[in-house]
Amino acid sequence: MLQRALAGLCRLEGVNHAMLIDGSGQLLASVGEEGIFAPVDQAIEMLNVAQETGHALGLGQIYEVWSESSSRMVLDVVGPNRIVVLSGGGGRLARWRHALDRDRRIIATTPQM
Repeated sequence: MLQRALAGLCRLEGVNHAMLIDGSGQLLASVGEEGIFAPVDQAIEMLNVAQETGHALGLGQIYEVWSESSSRMVLDVVGPNRIVVLSGGGGRLARWRHALDRDRRIIATTPQM
């Protein structure tokens, strides 16, 4: 079920990879285009920088991070110790976010295999 939910996110315009990582940076599940490696290290680095910045500025917890340039990445904390990462190029981030909101409960509660 988890792979199916991630595959659905991967079908969004511009999304090349959908993955689920835990709070320690371990890859739990991943779906992506053939021949493209999951950008796990980039996602972990972006999350760590966002958390350090939020802590330093006293902003509280980080629930979502967006990165827009020639490539795009969205990190969304869907539950305790579960972070969904969508990466790719092009597409509309608002649609990515809407799809994440729609599937949040499934992703947050489905046990990993």
